[in-house]
Amino acid sequence: MNMEAWRKNEHVDSFDKLQKGTMLTVEGYFKPDEWVDQQGTKHNRIIFIANKFYPTPDKEETPAAEPEKPTKKGKK
Repeated sequence: MNMEAWRKNEHVDSFDKLQKGTMLTVEGYFKPDEWVDQQGTKHNRIIFIANKFYPTPDKEETPAAEPEKPTKKGKK
């Protein structure tokens, strides 16, 4: 999926977070985009517009809970 991210000039360090392999949490909205090429073919796509992005917090390692086994009921 394509994503657009814009910034204001006072936030010059905001794009330093955008590096390959960096886990980010992104907030934004979807925007439809439509156009016609030189051959007259109509195209469309959905673009994700990023309003905010920040580093994803690390998950705490918690042990996985064992699923409960269903109890078998005998015939009466």
